[in-house]
Amino acid sequence: MKLLRPVLWALTTAFVANAHSLPSPQHTCVIPALKDGRDDAPAIREAFSKCGNNGKVVFQKDTTYSVQTALQLHNLKNVQVDLFGTLEYSTDVRYWILHGSYYYFQNISIAMEFSGEDITIDGHGSGTIDGQGQVWYDLALGVGGLYGRPIPFCLRNVKNAVAKNFQIVQSGKWNFVMLESQNILVDNITLSSTSDDFQANPGNLGNTDGFDTINSNNITIQNSWANVGDDCVSFKPGSTNIHVKNLTCYNSAGIAIGSLGQYEGVRDVVENITAEDVSLYGSRNGAYIKTYVGKRTYWPPQGGGGGNGYVRNVVFKNFHIENITASPVLIQQCTHWAGYNVPACADTPPTGFFSNISWSNFTGYMNEKVGTKAISWTCSPLATCEGFSFKDIDVKSSTGANGTYSCTNVVGYNSACQKTN
Repeated sequence: MKLLRPVLWALTTAFVANAHSLPSPQHTCVIPALKDGRDDAPAIREAFSKCGNNGKVVFQKDTTYSVQTALQLHNLKNVQVDLFGTLEYSTDVRYWILHGSYYYFQNISIAMEFSGEDITIDGHGSGTIDGQGQVWYDLALGVGGLYGRPIPFCLRNVKNAVAKNFQIVQSGKWNFVMLESQNILVDNITLSSTSDDFQANPGNLGNTDGFDTINSNNITIQNSWANVGDDCVSFKPGSTNIHVKNLTCYNSAGIAIGSLGQYEGVRDVVENITAEDVSLYGSRNGAYIKTYVGKRTYWPPQGGGGGNGYVRNVVFKNFHIENITASPVLIQQCTHWAGYNVPACADTPPTGFFSNISWSNFTGYMNEKVGTKAISWTCSPLATCEGFSFKDIDVKSSTGANGTYSCTNVVGYNSACQKTN
């Protein structure tokens, strides 16, 4: 485990050096904008068709592009994308439900996806992707898995990419997704998804994750900021060799592994994860792991369960947390979002293997409306949780009291999280 961070850093450093040594673009396409309410997506597709190989594609500064149809920007190679302007998605709910780019996991729908290799997308500090998500928040009303909610930005089946210096606002669902991709550097990205109705109905912002990784390897996410209504980062099934550092999150659900085990009979794997130097403000959780119940109840994306797999070699360190509403250190098994008539966890406990996971140097305080549980590790009796450790967990209650610890079915710890022989 001590070798994880140097190995990840070496891989990322080698990749970044290679990315900056790519050949100069041979041709440039500057995308025009109609500016009359019509769809600019055809012009965007044409630019990538002409300049998506050994070229440069430029979205002009101080220019808004209306995106009314899905963008599947595939077969790219050695392309520089200069995103100076703003991409603004339409609010045509019916269109996006019917035409987004589909992926099986939780029935996600993608509005814009990049595929290929050796891709650099640079917003130069001004680039913006506006998902106009309020229409989706009002429609979903807390149903996070509502079919068709569009993801505004996705690297899908990408090898070697840098995405940096732009912002995504008002995403219809998850903000920034890396799917079946490898060797990705994400740097200086700002994400913001806020609902007009959040104070009266905070649930309607559900499933607006910040960064998500699915079946992806060798990812670095750094120097970024997010104000989102769900997980700030979620390492979903198939996430391996990922490093998150220098991240600030507001109003999120925390840094999450999972949910895992949602698909019956499917083996989910997450391993070699480091998240460090993270600040969480107004978060529901700190750094946590969540798995579905052990028996399928209804169907994904809301229902599910009955899968298995393992999580191993995970480091959470140097977290500062303020106004948290649950536990900063948490394992949450038997997750479900299916609604009523879900069997009790005791009747359908999940299976799985969790090993070599550590939490260290957590500081801050909890919300006055919650208790003082700083550590809550609740493992299923049918799962194996071993090699767990914590050190310097100093997250206090709102009154300044020390946090309490609770451990269930964790190898080497009693119910008060004291080490046993």
